[in-house]
Formats: sequence, structure tokens, C-alpha cells
Amino acid sequence: MAGLIVLESMWNPRGRLLDEEPSVLPYLKAIRQSLAWEGARVHLVYRRFYTAYDLGLLVREVLRKRKSFRYCYIASHGQRRKLVGFGERAIRLQKLVDYCRPSQGMGYLFGACDFLTPDTARDFLKKTGARFVAGYQKGIPWTESMLVDCLFLSYMLGGTMKWVRTKHGERVPPLKARNNFEITHTENPQKVVGQLYRDFPLSHDITFSLFTLNRQRGQKPELLNSFDLYQRSINRSRRLVRDL
Repeated sequence: MAGLIVLESMWNPRGRLLDEEPSVLPYLKAIRQSLAWEGARVHLVYRRFYTAYDLGLLVREVLRKRKSFRYCYIASHGQRRKLVGFGERAIRLQKLVDYCRPSQGMGYLFGACDFLTPDTARDFLKKTGARFVAGYQKGIPWTESMLVDCLFLSYMLGGTMKWVRTKHGERVPPLKARNNFEITHTENPQKVVGQLYRDFPLSHDITFSLFTLNRQRGQKPELLNSFDLYQRSINRSRRLVRDL
């Protein structure tokens, strides 16, 4: 059973505890149930954090139980090289790196504006040893980015609908004998993001990016950025749609 830990900050920038505000939790619960219908069981744990201290306690507990969790989703406001917690208190990259090391085998998703530039991703991956880190390079709208995050996690945890091309170039979902969609699944996070860009191009438009380090003995680690890897295929797909 795959394990997903979700750590979410308060979204009200002034820290008003009793004001209504959105949360990613209802959407993730719906995805967990949807994946269960397909036979993919997910162990979902959700916690709120308010300060850097809270986040540190939670992340360290997650890493202590690394065998139970494969993915960590941290949702909060963000700025360049820092997250923004309760009352607009900054959680800087170096502090976050200290909390998240060592993270071998763990994948991180940050649902935060402006946070995950290539330089930030490189520092995070090199210092924590994480399997991958994903997030956004620029400011993002809450609803659209939340949908992108949920769709990425759904594809990672349970797979996505398989498509094939007909001889006329159309993409169609082949049906199984029981009149259900065929599901394809990959453990490669870069391929998952390629599927996400294909099915939901808005994810690329709002700079959703996944970074991995290609570590080879005797060579400097190479940073792989999904935003650049799939740029040509995204442009080609858009040309095909425009010409229909």
C-alpha cells in the first residue's frame, strides 16, 4: 500500500484561525476513494502545520517511518527559496533541507507559489537525497494548482487512463471487455509528468515542474527538469490541436 503524507499550512495570510478557507484534504480523500475502486489502496495521513517548528516535527516523524510513506505533499504559500506559514512567517530553504535529510526514496511535492526554481530544486535534491521534488516556478492560482497537484498524485499512486492513436491520428481510450477504461501505470516520475502535460496542458502553463538528479559515478549530478524535457512535445501537441 502506497503511503502519502499531506502537510498543509493555514492559507489566511493574517493567521485568522476562525476564518473559512480552502483545504486540499477533501480532494485528496476523493482521489483515495477513486483509486480504491481501481484496486490501488493508498494510506493517506493529513496534518496541519503553523510554524517551521511544527513542520520540522512532522517531517522528521515521516522520515522516521519512511517505510510507510513514499510521497510527501506540502501545501502552503510560498516565495523564492522559502515557504510561508501561519502569520506570514517564513520557512527558509536551508531550514527545510535540514528537516528533510536524509530522504532517500521519498518524493516531495510542494503546492506553493514561486518556490521551486531549478536552483532550489538542485539544492534540495543534492542535500536531502530525495527521489524527486516537484512544484511551481512562478505564482499560481489556488484552484488550478490544487487540481494539478491532485492529478499528479493520482497518476503517481494509481496510474492514468491509457490512450492509443488511430490510423487517422485521433487519440481514443480503448475499452476493456467489462466496458471500463484501461489503466497504465509507471513508477518513473518524469514519465508521469509527461502524461500529466499531455492530458492537462494547463499544468505546464502554470509551470508545474518535476526535478530529478541523474547521479552517475564519476560525473557531476545532472538536474533533469520536466518543464524543459517535455517542452517540444507540448508545443507539437498544441500545433496538432490548432490545425484540427
